[in-house]
Amino acid sequence: IEDINDRKLAEAKLRERMHQEALINHLGTQIRNSLELDTILQTAVQAVYGLLDVDYCISAWYSSKPSSWHIYKEAKRDFLPSFLGVYPVDPQEPTVQIVQNQEIIFVKDVLNLPEGELRQALLSNGYQALISLPIKTQSGKLGFLSVIQCQQPHQWSEGEMELLTAVRDQLIIAINQGELYSQSQAATFKAEHQAQELEQALQELGSTQARMIQTEKMSSLGQLVAGVAHEINNPVNFIYGNLSYVNEYTNNLLHLLELYQQFYPQPATAIVDEAEEIDLEFLMEDLPKMINSMKMGADRIKTIVASLRNFSRMDEAEIKDVDIHEGIESTLMILQSRIKATSDRPEVVIAKNYGELPLVDCYAGQLNQVFMNILSNALDAMEEADQKRTKEERQARSNTIYISTELGSSTQVKIRIKDDGIGIPEKVRQRIFDPFFTTKSVGKGTGMGLAISYQIIVDRHNGTLECISQPGQGTEFVIQIPLSS
Repeated sequence: IEDINDRKLAEAKLRERMHQEALINHLGTQIRNSLELDTILQTAVQAVYGLLDVDYCISAWYSSKPSSWHIYKEAKRDFLPSFLGVYPVDPQEPTVQIVQNQEIIFVKDVLNLPEGELRQALLSNGYQALISLPIKTQSGKLGFLSVIQCQQPHQWSEGEMELLTAVRDQLIIAINQGELYSQSQAATFKAEHQAQELEQALQELGSTQARMIQTEKMSSLGQLVAGVAHEINNPVNFIYGNLSYVNEYTNNLLHLLELYQQFYPQPATAIVDEAEEIDLEFLMEDLPKMINSMKMGADRIKTIVASLRNFSRMDEAEIKDVDIHEGIESTLMILQSRIKATSDRPEVVIAKNYGELPLVDCYAGQLNQVFMNILSNALDAMEEADQKRTKEERQARSNTIYISTELGSSTQVKIRIKDDGIGIPEKVRQRIFDPFFTTKSVGKGTGMGLAISYQIIVDRHNGTLECISQPGQGTEFVIQIPLSS
């Protein structure tokens, strides 16, 4: 009997985190589709209201001249009154002080708050529970994004708080971008040169912010992967370490049984009947095979865990000498579920042509992320190509990914990854490294994978990343990085 509760909890937590990241990515895409403040706020408020199923979701700005709250956008249940409007407020009022100090209001039951102005203010508005997160833009505007329950208290979960915080962060980024965009549009009337500089600053800001979001997401995912690998590794090592003893004890018992059969060839009737009942001859033949099969399974799990740990590289954040081939193999192991055969198609062929490479001085975890992005895109492209072929055609010809490595020169390593997918049109190929550019449908990707890959190769490793593709002829990515970054 094996207790798998911890593993199940880890798997459930991973699925919940991935689902939440998909929601945040989808919402972030919606918010960034517009640079208009009204549209940005309305999209965020409506989305949070739908995701958290609350009585109200509101967004408000604070004005100091005169001191007032302007509840700007809201989403609410149909039967509840609207809070939209401008409300004069004392500058010393607790909610004003809280927003000015960039503090969070997190209340599960207003009645449990200590007596004071904040409790009285919330009760006077009919609130029973709320989360209010402060907003401060680069231009200095102050406001808040709040979810409210008026009908009954609410036990806010950690996941709800994380989701609201992530949306608030996306909202601030989008508002800042919108403000910068407005500034750049106004500047064009004064000087074309100034407008060009502001536009460039906006693009750089968007790229930097996007890189920060993606880096944080990958860091969290990497920590989760490393943690799951560690938790799996402990019980597997326990099982694997005991299998050799089980095998030894089993052989000893079988040998002892053979000796009994040799020296006591005429056992009692009850023993003969029991031997026939349990099919003793088959048991003696099959038991060693079964133990050997268990050992092979444990070996397989140890290999997968090692690949997960190698891919995440959480203990190797700094630059160091690594084996490029080991990183590629770990990535392929993680993608094995997409590579292996299905009922509709045979296994994807991985054609490797590895050259003799020295250890490369690089950021191993980041380079593995590049391999993951490129190989995942290759599998996506081949799956899209398969949709245009019949099942018989798919079974007749396997999809293939070609991976080759070589020393491009005495100081550089060259890595080629090529698929036989649908290929990329020229207009699309020219933009594939742009942040947020994607040809996938909403929810299937953020358009950041290849943009981040380009920054990792070019900016972090002083290398080059080139895409060679034509429609119908597949796509090849050529990575060149120096042996020492």
